[in-house]
Amino acid sequence: MLRLGFVMLLTLPLLTGCASSFIDLRENLDGHRSSFEEKLAGDPVKMEQFRACSGQAHDGSSLPLSLATDTPATQPVSAPVTSAGRLRAPVQALVERIHERAGNNATSLGVLSGMVDDFADSSRRRLDLDKLRLLTDAIRHWQAHLDFDDDALAKDASLFARLFLAYNRAYFGDVRYAIAPDPASGTVRGIVQITSRGFVDRGGNTVRFPGLSATAQIDATRTVELTTTPVNSQQVSADLTRIFLEAFFDAAFRVPAVHQATALHLPAQTPLYPAFDPSHPSISLDALATVTQRALKTEAIVLSLTGKALRGGSLFGTNNETVVATLETAAGVFAKKLVEHEGFCYFQVTPHP
Repeated sequence: MLRLGFVMLLTLPLLTGCASSFIDLRENLDGHRSSFEEKLAGDPVKMEQFRACSGQAHDGSSLPLSLATDTPATQPVSAPVTSAGRLRAPVQALVERIHERAGNNATSLGVLSGMVDDFADSSRRRLDLDKLRLLTDAIRHWQAHLDFDDDALAKDASLFARLFLAYNRAYFGDVRYAIAPDPASGTVRGIVQITSRGFVDRGGNTVRFPGLSATAQIDATRTVELTTTPVNSQQVSADLTRIFLEAFFDAAFRVPAVHQATALHLPAQTPLYPAFDPSHPSISLDALATVTQRALKTEAIVLSLTGKALRGGSLFGTNNETVVATLETAAGVFAKKLVEHEGFCYFQVTPHP
């Protein structure tokens, strides 16, 4: 019996090393994402425009982004840079810029480039749980403000730093206090708390810290405080992970945002984030809705698959629900942001959804 136990102890590390940490996404992701290039295969010009667009950040233009200057116009469509390489370019560029400003704090963000490669390659589309754990560890350090704080971030003029700071402040209500006067007596009635609606992503969806109270004005002198949602570690950890990834990929891809998005309400000195202009739309409103729906559907699929893998009986499973919520949210938002970017590019070169 003792010998059997000893053998099992020796065998377990071997089993762990051989077990795959990958989640296969090839059969589960929405076919719309994998068919972007397939639908353009018969039109070399649009194909090249799509490839150029997906390899760089959006600028809010109503026309497809210009082709890369180092790509010859005569280059055959059959020999392009891989889709993974194109998507990785703006991500890697942002990681390098953050590293220049934040030093070692940004080193672990380099795992995002490898995750993009795994996700974008249609022949092996997958999600690496080991890389996902490294990513969430890096996000946790950033959210904890190790070696820097809000004041330091506020001094950083980069788009990522401003988005990250603004998204966090909006999520926590951007709390302010104001004096409530009593017009009848000419005195001060008290102090009231003023909060924002929460963080609004580029598509118009709102995420708000559950511990913030909300009030409804009954008349000039009376308000009713609504019940707040209890704060729990699973939701808050998942929300903070979402906030970071939204800021990172918005800074990397700069997909145009709807007017109520937090990205469009940054301080005046901040580099402008591209807005979706309804009077001169870069894609149609129907296409915008399609991109949003497809991206959200992708998030739901990837989140569900990740949660299933982590809650299952595999060697990579965990019984810690806060960890699971964080990892599955990171996976879902990561996938959503890539589909947003490519979907917007697709409809820039194809006017109708």
